[in-house]
Amino acid sequence: MRSGLIKVAGGIATVLYAVAVILHMLVFRDRDVFYRYARAWSRLLLRLGPIHLSVTGLEHLQPGQRYVYAVNHVTMLDIPIVLAAVPDNIRIMYKQELENVPVFGWALKLSPFIALNRERTRSAADAVASTVHTMSSGTSVLVFPEGQRSYDGTLGTFRRGAVMLAVRSHTPVVPVTLRHAETIMHGSRIVGGSVDVVIHPAMSVDHVRTTADEKAFTEQIRQIVASSL
Repeated sequence: MRSGLIKVAGGIATVLYAVAVILHMLVFRDRDVFYRYARAWSRLLLRLGPIHLSVTGLEHLQPGQRYVYAVNHVTMLDIPIVLAAVPDNIRIMYKQELENVPVFGWALKLSPFIALNRERTRSAADAVASTVHTMSSGTSVLVFPEGQRSYDGTLGTFRRGAVMLAVRSHTPVVPVTLRHAETIMHGSRIVGGSVDVVIHPAMSVDHVRTTADEKAFTEQIRQIVASSL
């Protein structure tokens, strides 16, 4: 019952924030304001949980520097957790079909977030090329290298997408560990709790030149994320 009420309240908040940001972006022609609304929306969702964040490693981030954030994926709340914890304008990749969702999808379409068209983007290389192009404005990107949620907190295999994106955009990778995230939900029920967000030092990709280098570097990132679980 409590989890259902949280979801209803979260849904109402999402619609209200979406309407507000749509109007703001259309009236003032300011897409970057989307990030401020996204952070405020994320913090509200976490308060409803209630989900408390403990963030360490912010000193590793340099203002004005863009990054590829490589984060372990545990729950449907991982994106709000990252947006609330990290003081950076982070672009999220989403399926373009979501733009068909009333209100929420319209806000996504107007946002600086990155739409991936499944029909046109048929390979990882295509997705990377499309994302690199959108990063030309100097913003950071969030990637879940596992590709899917683990639910129980067990770290899965990392795919090369984050490293490929970092190499082609000449952007450092920042590994991020979400610790105890599996405890805030039981199945589809939100039970609340505490999550540790561990931001690791940025990693240069200047030495990554071959496919073998990308695979080795991807595994190195995975080990760093795993070290804080």
